[in-house]
Amino acid sequence: FHGMVRDVNKQKMSKSKGNVISPTEMSNKYGTDALRMALVVGNTPGSDMALSEDKIKGYKHFANKIWNVSRFVLDNTKDFDFNNKPEIKDDDKKNLDDLATKIEEITEDIESFKFYLAGEKLYHYFWHNFADVIIEKSKINLTSQDKTERVSAQWTLLKILETSLKLLHPFMPFITEEIWSMLPGKNKMLIIEQWPKI
Repeated sequence: FHGMVRDVNKQKMSKSKGNVISPTEMSNKYGTDALRMALVVGNTPGSDMALSEDKIKGYKHFANKIWNVSRFVLDNTKDFDFNNKPEIKDDDKKNLDDLATKIEEITEDIESFKFYLAGEKLYHYFWHNFADVIIEKSKINLTSQDKTERVSAQWTLLKILETSLKLLHPFMPFITEEIWSMLPGKNKMLIIEQWPKI
């Protein structure tokens, strides 16, 4: 990742063309995590990377989405008993199965040095699957009078959040480490956690 920052400085940029991107300035303005994601996603081998301020700004919005989703999950699991895994309902099992598949794909991409592909898949999974679909559908079960449905939804949301933070950590280490410290029962830093498995 540090090499990617150096690559930005080596690109053909000039003040006269108006395409100068300062990594330090962008990091200060939008956050280091947003800059890292902008440097990784779309940076395919053998091609000139198109890096713009709008792209970095877009990943700042993604960082905000991670905060908001995490806040939602934590707010809706305050009464959850973390010592006992509940019975998991079928819809929640499917979501966990889908997550397991995504872990396999992302792990394979990272081990093949396809960081750009792993980062893109993580972005789409977290925003378009977890935030837009799973979170929205879970709102009904989180307010259900059926305790079995409620605790199944709570456990599943926590599991997906924890796993997503682990997967995102190599790409966005600062925000993920901060949120990890807020999760219940997490006495170790995220950076020394094992790579996720379902």
